[in-house]
Amino acid sequence: MEKVGIVGGGSVGLLLASYLSKSGFHVTIYTKTDEQANKINKMGVTLESGMSLTRVSVKSVTFSKIKEFNDDILFLAVKQYNLNEVLSTLQNLKGKVSTVVFMQNGMSHIKDLNKLISKADNVYVGIVEHGALKKTPTDVKHTGIGVLKIGCYFQNENGNCPVHIWKRLSEVGFLTEVHDNWMEIMEKKLVVNGVINPLTAIYKVTNGSLLTNNYYFETMKLLFEEISSIYKCTEEDWQQIIEICHKTSQNRSSMLKDLEDGRTTEIEAITGVILDKAKKSGVHLPYNQFLYNSIKGMELQREEGGYE
Repeated sequence: MEKVGIVGGGSVGLLLASYLSKSGFHVTIYTKTDEQANKINKMGVTLESGMSLTRVSVKSVTFSKIKEFNDDILFLAVKQYNLNEVLSTLQNLKGKVSTVVFMQNGMSHIKDLNKLISKADNVYVGIVEHGALKKTPTDVKHTGIGVLKIGCYFQNENGNCPVHIWKRLSEVGFLTEVHDNWMEIMEKKLVVNGVINPLTAIYKVTNGSLLTNNYYFETMKLLFEEISSIYKCTEEDWQQIIEICHKTSQNRSSMLKDLEDGRTTEIEAITGVILDKAKKSGVHLPYNQFLYNSIKGMELQREEGGYE
Protein backbone atom coordinates (compact mmCIF):
# COMPACT_ATOMS: atom_id res chain seq x y z
CA MET A 1 0.00 0.00 0.00
CA GLU A 2 1.41 3.39 -1.00
CA LYS A 3 2.01 5.89 1.77
CA VAL A 4 0.64 9.40 1.35
CA GLY A 5 1.53 12.32 3.62
CA ILE A 6 -0.45 15.53 3.98
CA VAL A 7 1.20 18.53 5.61
CA GLY A 8 -1.58 20.59 7.17
CA GLY A 9 -4.61 19.65 9.24
CA GLY A 10 -6.91 22.39 7.98
CA SER A 11 -10.08 21.98 5.93
CA VAL A 12 -8.32 20.98 2.70
CA GLY A 13 -5.89 18.66 4.48
CA LEU A 14 -8.66 16.82 6.33
CA LEU A 15 -10.84 16.61 3.21
CA LEU A 16 -8.00 15.24 1.11
CA ALA A 17 -7.00 12.78 3.84
CA SER A 18 -10.56 11.44 4.00
CA TYR A 19 -10.81 10.72 0.30
CA LEU A 20 -7.27 9.36 -0.01
CA SER A 21 -8.00 6.96 2.83
CA LYS A 22 -11.25 5.93 1.14
CA SER A 23 -9.18 5.33 -2.01
CA GLY A 24 -7.09 2.74 -0.18
CA PHE A 25 -3.93 4.69 0.58
CA HIS A 26 -2.08 4.67 3.90
CA VAL A 27 -2.47 8.32 4.98
CA THR A 28 -0.52 10.38 7.51
CA ILE A 29 -1.54 13.94 8.40
CA TYR A 30 1.27 16.17 9.65
CA THR A 31 -0.32 18.71 11.99
CA LYS A 32 0.88 21.91 13.61
CA THR A 33 -0.11 20.85 17.15
CA ASP A 34 0.27 17.76 19.29
CA GLU A 35 -3.33 18.19 20.37
CA GLN A 36 -4.77 17.74 16.88
CA ALA A 37 -2.42 14.85 16.09
CA ASN A 38 -3.48 13.03 19.26
CA LYS A 39 -7.17 13.52 18.49
CA ILE A 40 -6.79 12.25 14.93
CA ASN A 41 -4.86 9.19 16.10
CA LYS A 42 -7.57 8.45 18.65
CA MET A 43 -10.72 9.32 16.68
CA GLY A 44 -9.75 9.23 13.02
CA VAL A 45 -11.23 11.79 10.62
CA THR A 46 -14.97 12.11 10.04
CA LEU A 47 -16.10 13.22 6.58
CA GLU A 48 -19.55 14.74 6.11
CA SER A 49 -20.68 14.68 2.49
CA GLY A 50 -24.32 15.26 1.65
CA MET A 51 -26.36 13.22 4.11
CA SER A 52 -23.62 10.69 4.86
CA LEU A 53 -20.97 10.56 7.58
CA THR A 54 -17.85 8.46 7.05
CA ARG A 55 -15.11 7.95 9.60
CA VAL A 56 -11.70 6.95 8.27
CA SER A 57 -8.69 5.80 10.23
CA VAL A 58 -5.56 7.81 9.48
CA LYS A 59 -2.27 8.34 11.24
CA SER A 60 -1.15 11.75 12.45
CA VAL A 61 2.23 13.15 13.52
CA THR A 62 3.16 16.64 14.63
CA PHE A 63 5.07 18.18 11.72
CA SER A 64 7.92 19.50 13.86
CA LYS A 65 8.74 15.94 14.98
CA ILE A 66 9.48 14.40 11.58
CA LYS A 67 13.14 13.77 10.77
CA GLU A 68 12.98 12.01 7.41
CA PHE A 69 10.65 11.37 4.50
CA ASN A 70 8.43 8.36 5.16
CA ASP A 71 5.90 8.82 2.36
CA ASP A 72 5.77 8.07 -1.35
CA ILE A 73 3.64 11.14 -2.09
CA LEU A 74 3.45 14.37 -0.11
CA PHE A 75 0.69 16.99 -0.35
CA LEU A 76 1.48 20.46 1.04
CA ALA A 77 -1.91 21.72 2.24
CA VAL A 78 -0.78 24.72 4.28
CA LYS A 79 -1.47 28.42 3.78
CA GLN A 80 0.87 30.53 1.66
CA TYR A 81 2.19 32.37 4.70
CA ASN A 82 3.21 29.09 6.40
CA LEU A 83 4.84 27.58 3.33
CA ASN A 84 8.38 28.93 3.76
CA GLU A 85 8.68 27.45 7.24
CA VAL A 86 7.41 24.09 5.97
CA LEU A 87 9.80 24.09 3.01
CA SER A 88 12.78 24.93 5.23
CA THR A 89 12.04 21.84 7.31
CA LEU A 90 11.45 19.58 4.31
CA GLN A 91 14.69 20.63 2.62
CA ASN A 92 16.63 19.36 5.63
CA LEU A 93 14.91 15.97 5.95
CA LYS A 94 16.70 12.76 5.08
CA GLY A 95 15.63 10.80 2.02
CA LYS A 96 13.28 11.65 -0.85
CA VAL A 97 9.68 11.30 -1.95
CA SER A 98 8.37 10.30 -5.35
CA THR A 99 5.92 13.18 -5.70
CA VAL A 100 5.25 16.52 -4.00
CA VAL A 101 2.01 18.41 -4.65
CA PHE A 102 1.68 22.11 -3.73
CA MET A 103 -1.95 22.93 -2.82
CA GLN A 104 -1.82 26.68 -2.09
CA ASN A 105 -4.19 29.44 -3.16
CA GLY A 106 -2.78 32.30 -5.19
CA MET A 107 0.51 32.27 -7.08
CA SER A 108 3.15 33.78 -4.82
CA HIS A 109 4.53 30.28 -4.12
CA ILE A 110 5.64 29.72 -7.74
CA LYS A 111 9.08 30.99 -6.77
CA ASP A 112 9.24 28.23 -4.15
CA LEU A 113 8.47 25.27 -6.41
CA ASN A 114 12.15 24.67 -7.19
CA LYS A 115 13.07 24.28 -3.53
CA LEU A 116 12.01 20.62 -3.40
CA ILE A 117 13.31 19.47 -6.79
CA SER A 118 16.26 17.77 -5.08
CA LYS A 119 13.85 15.94 -2.77
CA ALA A 120 11.28 14.68 -5.30
CA ASP A 121 11.09 13.00 -8.69
CA ASN A 122 7.88 14.89 -9.50
CA VAL A 123 6.65 18.32 -8.41
CA TYR A 124 2.98 19.14 -9.05
CA VAL A 125 0.70 22.07 -8.38
CA GLY A 126 -2.87 21.41 -7.30
CA ILE A 127 -5.85 23.73 -7.66
CA VAL A 128 -8.70 22.89 -5.26
CA GLU A 129 -12.20 23.83 -6.41
CA HIS A 130 -13.94 21.61 -3.87
CA GLY A 131 -15.58 23.38 -0.93
CA ALA A 132 -14.48 22.29 2.54
CA LEU A 133 -15.30 23.31 6.10
CA LYS A 134 -13.27 22.18 9.10
CA LYS A 135 -15.84 21.70 11.88
CA THR A 136 -13.51 20.31 14.56
CA PRO A 137 -9.87 19.16 14.64
CA THR A 138 -11.09 15.77 13.34
CA ASP A 139 -14.30 16.61 11.43
CA VAL A 140 -14.59 18.07 7.93
CA LYS A 141 -17.59 18.84 5.73
CA HIS A 142 -17.46 18.60 1.94
CA THR A 143 -19.49 21.75 1.26
CA GLY A 144 -19.18 21.87 -2.52
CA ILE A 145 -18.42 19.24 -5.15
CA GLY A 146 -15.88 20.72 -7.52
CA VAL A 147 -12.66 19.42 -9.01
CA LEU A 148 -9.01 19.10 -8.04
CA LYS A 149 -6.93 20.28 -11.01
CA ILE A 150 -3.40 18.91 -11.17
CA GLY A 151 -0.49 20.17 -13.28
CA CYS A 152 3.08 18.88 -13.51
CA TYR A 153 5.71 21.55 -12.81
CA PHE A 154 8.79 19.30 -12.80
CA GLN A 155 9.62 15.69 -13.56
CA ASN A 156 13.11 14.16 -13.57
CA GLU A 157 14.29 11.08 -15.44
CA ASN A 158 12.93 8.84 -12.67
CA GLY A 159 9.58 10.58 -12.46
CA ASN A 160 6.28 9.06 -13.49
CA CYS A 161 2.88 10.72 -13.39
CA PRO A 162 0.93 9.04 -10.54
CA VAL A 163 -2.18 8.68 -12.70
CA HIS A 164 -3.59 5.97 -10.42
CA ILE A 165 -3.89 8.45 -7.54
CA TRP A 166 -5.97 10.95 -9.49
CA LYS A 167 -8.08 8.13 -10.94
CA ARG A 168 -8.81 6.57 -7.55
CA LEU A 169 -9.68 9.93 -6.00
CA SER A 170 -12.24 10.53 -8.74
CA GLU A 171 -13.70 7.06 -8.26
CA VAL A 172 -14.55 7.79 -4.61
CA GLY A 173 -16.14 11.18 -5.30
CA PHE A 174 -13.20 13.60 -5.16
CA LEU A 175 -13.14 14.59 -8.81
CA THR A 176 -9.62 15.16 -10.11
CA GLU A 177 -8.29 16.29 -13.51
CA VAL A 178 -4.74 16.37 -14.90
CA HIS A 179 -3.85 19.40 -17.04
CA ASP A 180 -0.82 19.86 -19.29
CA ASN A 181 -0.45 23.62 -18.74
CA TRP A 182 0.12 24.18 -15.02
CA MET A 183 0.54 27.95 -15.40
CA GLU A 184 -2.80 28.30 -17.15
CA ILE A 185 -4.76 26.48 -14.46
CA MET A 186 -3.04 28.51 -11.75
CA GLU A 187 -3.83 31.82 -13.42
CA LYS A 188 -7.45 30.82 -13.95
CA LYS A 189 -7.74 29.86 -10.29
CA LEU A 190 -6.06 33.12 -9.29
CA VAL A 191 -8.78 35.02 -11.16
CA VAL A 192 -11.49 32.98 -9.40
CA ASN A 193 -9.94 33.60 -5.99
CA GLY A 194 -9.30 37.24 -6.82
CA VAL A 195 -13.00 37.77 -7.50
CA ILE A 196 -14.66 35.60 -4.83
CA ASN A 197 -12.39 35.71 -1.78
CA PRO A 198 -11.93 39.46 -1.15
CA LEU A 199 -15.59 40.27 -1.84
CA THR A 200 -16.97 37.59 0.48
CA ALA A 201 -14.43 38.67 3.12
CA ILE A 202 -15.41 42.35 3.18
CA TYR A 203 -19.15 41.63 2.79
CA LYS A 204 -18.96 38.79 5.35
CA VAL A 205 -21.16 36.52 3.23
CA THR A 206 -21.16 33.02 1.73
CA ASN A 207 -20.10 32.47 -1.88
CA GLY A 208 -23.70 32.08 -3.02
CA SER A 209 -24.61 35.57 -1.80
CA LEU A 210 -22.49 37.03 -4.59
CA LEU A 211 -25.09 35.61 -6.99
CA THR A 212 -28.32 36.24 -5.10
CA ASN A 213 -27.61 39.83 -4.06
CA ASN A 214 -27.84 41.99 -7.20
CA TYR A 215 -25.54 44.68 -5.82
CA TYR A 216 -22.86 42.16 -4.91
CA PHE A 217 -23.27 40.50 -8.30
CA GLU A 218 -22.73 43.78 -10.16
CA THR A 219 -19.60 44.48 -8.12
CA MET A 220 -18.34 40.97 -8.82
CA LYS A 221 -18.83 41.54 -12.54
CA LEU A 222 -16.94 44.86 -12.44
CA LEU A 223 -14.09 43.24 -10.53
CA PHE A 224 -13.88 40.39 -13.03
CA GLU A 225 -13.79 42.83 -15.96
CA GLU A 226 -10.98 44.77 -14.32
CA ILE A 227 -8.89 41.63 -13.71
CA SER A 228 -9.61 40.58 -17.30
CA SER A 229 -7.71 43.63 -18.52
CA ILE A 230 -4.43 41.94 -17.56
CA TYR A 231 -5.30 38.22 -17.61
CA LYS A 232 -7.29 38.21 -20.89
CA CYS A 233 -10.23 36.32 -19.41
CA THR A 234 -13.09 35.00 -21.53
CA GLU A 235 -16.84 34.56 -21.10
CA GLU A 236 -16.09 30.94 -20.25
CA ASP A 237 -13.94 32.13 -17.32
CA TRP A 238 -16.82 34.30 -16.07
CA GLN A 239 -19.23 31.40 -16.31
CA GLN A 240 -16.80 29.25 -14.33
CA ILE A 241 -16.83 31.79 -11.49
CA ILE A 242 -20.63 31.72 -11.47
CA GLU A 243 -20.60 27.92 -11.50
CA ILE A 244 -18.18 27.79 -8.57
CA CYS A 245 -20.36 30.21 -6.58
CA HIS A 246 -23.33 27.93 -7.28
CA LYS A 247 -21.52 24.73 -6.33
CA THR A 248 -20.06 26.24 -3.16
CA SER A 249 -23.02 28.50 -2.37
CA GLN A 250 -22.98 27.68 1.35
CA ASN A 251 -19.21 27.90 1.61
CA ARG A 252 -17.44 30.68 3.46
CA SER A 253 -14.27 31.57 1.58
CA SER A 254 -10.91 30.88 3.17
CA MET A 255 -10.22 34.62 3.33
CA LEU A 256 -13.44 35.28 5.22
CA LYS A 257 -12.74 32.42 7.65
CA ASP A 258 -9.19 33.67 8.20
CA LEU A 259 -10.50 37.09 9.21
CA GLU A 260 -13.18 35.60 11.43
CA ASP A 261 -10.68 33.32 13.15
CA GLY A 262 -8.05 36.00 13.66
CA ARG A 263 -5.55 34.61 11.14
CA THR A 264 -3.51 36.36 8.47
CA THR A 265 -5.24 36.18 5.08
CA GLU A 266 -3.77 35.21 1.72
CA ILE A 267 -4.53 38.62 0.20
CA GLU A 268 -0.84 39.08 -0.72
CA ALA A 269 -0.79 35.79 -2.65
CA ILE A 270 -4.02 36.58 -4.50
CA THR A 271 -4.87 40.27 -5.00
CA GLY A 272 -1.26 41.25 -4.27
CA VAL A 273 -0.06 39.11 -7.18
CA ILE A 274 -2.74 40.58 -9.46
CA LEU A 275 -1.70 44.13 -8.54
CA ASP A 276 1.99 43.34 -9.08
CA LYS A 277 1.28 42.04 -12.57
CA ALA A 278 -0.80 45.13 -13.34
CA LYS A 279 1.95 47.44 -12.08
CA LYS A 280 4.51 45.77 -14.34
CA SER A 281 2.12 46.27 -17.25
CA GLY A 282 1.48 49.91 -16.37
CA VAL A 283 -2.20 49.26 -15.64
CA HIS A 284 -4.13 50.70 -12.68
CA LEU A 285 -6.74 48.45 -11.06
CA PRO A 286 -8.79 50.63 -8.67
CA TYR A 287 -11.26 47.95 -7.58
CA ASN A 288 -8.48 45.52 -6.78
CA GLN A 289 -6.51 48.21 -4.97
CA PHE A 290 -9.58 49.05 -2.89
CA LEU A 291 -10.06 45.40 -1.93
CA TYR A 292 -6.37 44.93 -1.14
CA ASN A 293 -6.30 48.02 1.09
CA SER A 294 -9.58 47.01 2.75
CA ILE A 295 -8.42 43.51 3.68
CA LYS A 296 -5.03 44.77 4.86
CA GLY A 297 -6.85 47.39 6.93
CA MET A 298 -9.11 44.74 8.46
CA GLU A 299 -6.04 42.69 9.36
CA LEU A 300 -4.52 45.75 11.03
CA GLN A 301 -7.76 46.46 12.88
CA ARG A 302 -7.75 42.90 14.19
CA GLU A 303 -4.19 43.31 15.45
CA GLU A 304 -4.99 46.60 17.16
CA GLY A 305 -8.37 45.87 18.64
CA GLY A 306 -10.11 42.88 17.21
CA TYR A 307 -12.22 42.02 14.19
CA GLU A 308 -15.97 41.63 14.48
